[in-house]
Amino acid sequence: MQKDGSLPGGADRDTVAIDVAAAAFDLFDAYEGALRPFFGMVMRSTTLRWFSVPNAGLDSPVFTAVLERGVRLTNAHVTDIPISEFVLRSVLDHYQQAERWRDAQRRRAWDRHQFREVAGTTWLIVGLGTIGQAVAVRAKAFGARVIGCRRNPTGTEPVDAVVAPNDLLSALPSADVVVLSLPSSPETPPLVDATFLASMAEGSVLVNIARGSLVDEGALLSALRQGRPAAAILDVTVTEPLPKKSALWSHPNVILTPHNSAGGFARYERYDDLLVDNLGRYARGEPLRNEVSIPR
Repeated sequence: MQKDGSLPGGADRDTVAIDVAAAAFDLFDAYEGALRPFFGMVMRSTTLRWFSVPNAGLDSPVFTAVLERGVRLTNAHVTDIPISEFVLRSVLDHYQQAERWRDAQRRRAWDRHQFREVAGTTWLIVGLGTIGQAVAVRAKAFGARVIGCRRNPTGTEPVDAVVAPNDLLSALPSADVVVLSLPSSPETPPLVDATFLASMAEGSVLVNIARGSLVDEGALLSALRQGRPAAAILDVTVTEPLPKKSALWSHPNVILTPHNSAGGFARYERYDDLLVDNLGRYARGEPLRNEVSIPR
């Protein structure tokens, strides 16, 4: 499919017979004009047998609808590296107050300041999938103590301790950094509500690289005024793009990025390698890597 949603040779999206559909990263990154036509074609196709997507999260209803039609679905876990690096960079930037160095450079001023270290801090990572575990590995490499929250732990998670979701609130007061890396459903209330935020430690940092719907943004703005948390690093928001009138844009304790934490170049190659391998498996009738089933 081309950038404008057309198919090569003038093929009709509504009648072309396809067995396999593969959504590439650039469909989301650069080819927004093709996004709706591509998914429309996938949803209307009566011949589709397998749909490959580059993302890890499958909380959109479109994926459940594809599975319910009997189409095989595979996802990809290839963004854990850039997202986990983004989390560490963001927390370091906040702790080290890096904007003060950048401001001093602009002013040609030899100004020094002291800053907080990651070593010795406690991190609470809510959701220990591929991304959450990658964050844990990197935080531990910096000398942090890491607690993970997971519904069904395996015992192999790279963390110092694991708590169940029912014990999440009791773990919050000891966490200097809280990272959200779990799926979300539009039908469920925000995980991070007023009660959650009131349980966070004074001076702590909230990082959301999962879904904007996990956070009650009104409650967050109110909690920031109380210093619990002291800062919020948000790569995702409830509405994207974030409306220009949103108070999050100008809040001094909010660090915003445009759902861009997965933007590492090498993810393209990792996904291509996975797709080529799965194409061979599909042709040979072998099990597909990362095949998912209907959530129960």
